[in-house]
Amino acid sequence: MKSLGYLAAIVIGYYVFFGGNNKRENYDKGYETAWEQESAPSRWANKEEKRGYEAGLDDAWTYNTGYDDGYEGRKPLYFNDSLYMDAYKDGKEDK
Repeated sequence: MKSLGYLAAIVIGYYVFFGGNNKRENYDKGYETAWEQESAPSRWANKEEKRGYEAGLDDAWTYNTGYDDGYEGRKPLYFNDSLYMDAYKDGKEDK
């Protein structure tokens, strides 16, 4: 039982010193996961990874919508969104 306590202390210590110091990496991991259409982070994933995943989903939707609108020849919907407009131009060029 005593060894289990030591193991728990090591795991918690590792997370405190190494797991909490890379917020940007966790955010980026979640963001890339969304763009690559992989499954959502588990409920045990940290807050930054979940935030990155949500932001990635939003940006992927914006890009895909812009690309589809440009490819289909529709009028652009979001003139002020640079990501949308870049995708819109990409869609028009690929047509």
